[in-house]
Amino acid sequence: MLLLATANPHKVEEMQAIFALLLPDLRLLSLADLPGGPPPEPAETGTTFEQNATIKARAYAAASGMPCLADDSGLEIDALHGRPGVISSHYCTDGQETGMTRAQRDQANNQRVLRELEGIPPENRTARFVCTMALSLPTPKEHQWDRPPAGRQLPTPSERLSLLTPLDLSPVQSHPPGPLIIRNGSLPHWQRGGSTYFITFRVLHGELSASERDIVLDACLHWHNQRAIVHLVVVMPDHVHLILTPLPKDDAWHTLEDLMHSIKTFTSRTINASRGTTGTLWQPEYFDRLIRHADELREKWQYTLENPVRKGLVKNWFEYPWTSGGALREDRPEAGPTVLVRGTLEGRIGLPGEVPRGSHGFGYDPLFLVAPTFTQTGAELPPAEKNRLSHRAAAAGLMAERIRSLLLSDPAALGPFPA
Repeated sequence: MLLLATANPHKVEEMQAIFALLLPDLRLLSLADLPGGPPPEPAETGTTFEQNATIKARAYAAASGMPCLADDSGLEIDALHGRPGVISSHYCTDGQETGMTRAQRDQANNQRVLRELEGIPPENRTARFVCTMALSLPTPKEHQWDRPPAGRQLPTPSERLSLLTPLDLSPVQSHPPGPLIIRNGSLPHWQRGGSTYFITFRVLHGELSASERDIVLDACLHWHNQRAIVHLVVVMPDHVHLILTPLPKDDAWHTLEDLMHSIKTFTSRTINASRGTTGTLWQPEYFDRLIRHADELREKWQYTLENPVRKGLVKNWFEYPWTSGGALREDRPEAGPTVLVRGTLEGRIGLPGEVPRGSHGFGYDPLFLVAPTFTQTGAELPPAEKNRLSHRAAAAGLMAERIRSLLLSDPAALGPFPA
């Protein structure tokens, strides 16, 4: 049983149909099915789709005591640095609710987009519809970390490490280690498949805001248990510390270089879009060190956890909100682990005169020429074809696969449910 962050029965039916192929026994509930009706709606204060989806999933999971699936979606236009983004539905009013009808908003939003893209050639009008889904899981009581009573000494980070549930390294340990590869840039990089790394990378100028640190933290955790085991992350105002182990990839390994490129590229693009700027966010190089034994891991773990304390940002490491990781995510009492996926529908915004057109869609559909042919708008696609190709269907398919994997490895992964 899974709670969807919606009171709309049609959305529940849509998701049930998508999930039925992979998860035929999974029952979906809406917020309207909860005793007492839908809980209060949380404020969507995030600057990314991932943040807003996570806010909703965690809020409704906490209110209901059930695992909750939430989504956030919108349009990203590359020439507008990712705008409209999270304010897609209210772009014409800069994200503010003004009482306009949906039809009025759609028309005004489309007019603003076409106006802001004036003079941009077709090949540079690339865009995508994005749907991010977040699944917030219940926090198992046996993994929670209760703060000690007043007067009792807190454990050191080293003691804390020994109390954490060990991460599953079996996918790494069952795969032959790779050869040692030495790559030299401004800094030396030693890589070997099956190794664990301590990594530091820094911003080029200035500092990251709180919301920007959220973006970086989410990005560092994004490939956890997919391309790497992310043991620990601490996002400081001007740098990031990571401890991770890349996972096997076919007959080789996911490389540290590819993982870092993914994290740095995504965060640079997303943060620049939120700032309305362009340019390089991170220093071109990063520091990485192979961790060779348990004592070194313990030392790097303690160094990473205590970094915010040493910098005077908090008194205790657990008070710093940009601290997370594969082990810590499952035992922080304020929230269970969150599974995030992103689905997209690629295309571009047509030129005035050729768009708007079509009657099957709403929102930006009449402006959006669907890739790869760019001959039909989203509003011209037959409804069944549009639903099959949609960003929401792509995200739902990915989430169904993730839930299926969770249940195969742990049938109780979605936790207990109220009667």
